[in-house]
Amino acid sequence: MSIKSLLQVILVLLIVIIIGGIYYVYFYSNPLTPVSKNENTLANIEDNKVNQNLLDENEILDNQIHKKTSDISINDTKKIKDINNDNKKLTQETKEVEDELMNSKFVKKKKLENLSKDIEYISTNRNGDIFKIIAKYGKTNIKNNNILDLESVSGVISSNNRSDIFLNSEKAKYNYDNQDTTFFGNVEINYDDKNIKCDNFDLNIKDNIAVAYSNVIITDKDSYMKAQMITLNILTKDININSDKKIKIITN
Repeated sequence: MSIKSLLQVILVLLIVIIIGGIYYVYFYSNPLTPVSKNENTLANIEDNKVNQNLLDENEILDNQIHKKTSDISINDTKKIKDINNDNKKLTQETKEVEDELMNSKFVKKKKLENLSKDIEYISTNRNGDIFKIIAKYGKTNIKNNNILDLESVSGVISSNNRSDIFLNSEKAKYNYDNQDTTFFGNVEINYDDKNIKCDNFDLNIKDNIAVAYSNVIITDKDSYMKAQMITLNILTKDININSDKKIKIITN
């Protein structure tokens, strides 16, 4: 082959190669780029959608958690508030009980400190009569320091000119200033052959007068009498009936 023919062949091959290269570049390489870009875009869109869905789900989950947390917080706050209120109420009730116990103990202590046992008082009047009163328990009256409150009381009025008068009652009030005494609660008076029972018996030792009232019953060996009120002269032992109601007398 001649050199001319060889050059022609090489030239033709170059032309074919150039045309093939141009064809490849324009018809194969360029179309692939948009497709690749489109694929990348679609992939990005899918990723964005997935990310957005994840964000939405996370937001929903956060909202639910926040709501539940808020509900729990509200409930817990309410429970804590109720517990605090209960504790305050319990504390107040406990304080009131403690105060009541302290007051009770204080009052009881005061009563015990003020309480005396086996009391005996002796007084006389201008006629020389002796009045002796004995009580198992006694204490100073809270409202009046001159009054002594007595329990399980017995007494006797003695005189050289007459027989003794005996007294008994559940309770009595003895006045330091004037020695007047008020007996009450199942009062019973005995002298000579007479027995007097009543609810109340007021004794004025200086004036030699005693007044029995409320359910008064007088008995002796010959009679039985009911009255609303009677006055007893301690010196003479005479009984004066002071009653607005009808007096019932039964004689043997």
